[in-house]
Amino acid sequence: MLETTDALQVDINDLSKLKPLRIGDILDGTFSLYRNHITLFLGVASVYLIAIVIEYSIKGFLSNSNLSKILASLISLPFAVLSMGGIVVAAATIYLGGEITSSTALKQTFRRLWTLVFCHLLWRMVQVIPLIFIVLSITSVIRTGTWALPIMTAIICIPIIIYFSVRWIFYVETVIIEKCSVGEALRRSSELVQENWWKVFGIICLILISSYAVKYILENSLGLVLISANLAGGTDLISLIKWSIFDNVLDTKSYPFYVIMTCAQMVLKALVAPIWIIGVTLLYFDRRIRKEGHDIQLTANNPDIFV
Repeated sequence: MLETTDALQVDINDLSKLKPLRIGDILDGTFSLYRNHITLFLGVASVYLIAIVIEYSIKGFLSNSNLSKILASLISLPFAVLSMGGIVVAAATIYLGGEITSSTALKQTFRRLWTLVFCHLLWRMVQVIPLIFIVLSITSVIRTGTWALPIMTAIICIPIIIYFSVRWIFYVETVIIEKCSVGEALRRSSELVQENWWKVFGIICLILISSYAVKYILENSLGLVLISANLAGGTDLISLIKWSIFDNVLDTKSYPFYVIMTCAQMVLKALVAPIWIIGVTLLYFDRRIRKEGHDIQLTANNPDIFV
């Protein structure tokens, strides 16, 4: 059951929204919250855009090497995590019937920023470390001439990546809403996911597919318009799709086309970020309600939802 010491503050006489959500409710609620409060979420997502611009700039300045990717990710990380936390604050506040501004959401997130950063790094490590083992195993192909080791490594490591990525998916919500420490946040997320891992995995896949489908459709539609207008510098639709989805180098002879598409990609990444973060936040509330019961006790001593 939710404890009264939680950071949440809502009207205790109006808990009608705090009920289990079906998959359709989560998806519909995600887009409804975003659409009805788009100015609020865009304000918070502007910080995410700053993180993206920093990351792209460092990669371009240092060339597209592995070192530049790591450095770019680390420098932009605090901005990205700050925005993610701000979106969670905004989504939770609106969902529970409160009101908040973009600046207030970011300020409240800033108090927990470094806890969020450390949680995010641990969450990323369970994805990156197994990938490193897969890459290292591929080098054995040169010596042995067989793909047996890389295939076996991938079979072992890929499930580990997926399992822990889902198990710790609520680390932002547990840090922001429950004010957990790093270890507590990951433990709480694990508790909420256990026994329903496959269901959580499936819903997260639907949320991600829904959000990134918007990005890819808009991104490729813009590119297709420029290709049709002969402004793409020889780039065809296949090359555009590979660049958009698989992060290939954009093959074009037109510098204006490259600039337009790169800027569009950065903006669209920031625009879709609130969608999947809102979706995961609603899923977090659904998991708490289903796991910890309907008799949720929340205090109303403070008009702010997060203090």
